[in-house]
Amino acid sequence: MLKNARLIAISAVLTACWMAPVQAANDIPNASSAGIAAKLMVRGTLEGVQVVDLRSQRRNDVMVVQAEMLNLTDKDVRVYYRFRWTDAAGMQVGDGEVWKPLTILGRQSQLIKGTAYGPQASDFKIEMSAEPR
Repeated sequence: MLKNARLIAISAVLTACWMAPVQAANDIPNASSAGIAAKLMVRGTLEGVQVVDLRSQRRNDVMVVQAEMLNLTDKDVRVYYRFRWTDAAGMQVGDGEVWKPLTILGRQSQLIKGTAYGPQASDFKIEMSAEPR
């Protein structure tokens, strides 16, 4: 009787572990805060990559932005990004950037940096997409 009770208890524990929710890459939010999320335009999912830090400043009257992306999964992810620069009225500044590819290894972080086209840029968004590698 005691042996059956142990087997039932072990089975219950194993079943609970097996059915426990695993956080999938699609469940990871794109940004670590609402402020960072407001600066992102994400196409699809970022496959487990999260923007964890975002800084901007003006150097020589030109806006410079630096973002840190962290891959929270064990798999390598290919990220594509570009900066969209706007003026005070929300109009796009410059011709637009090309998509830049970046591979982020599993459990690693990468910094990206963007520099505006000129002093008229006063705001930005980072457009991003990703695919598993």
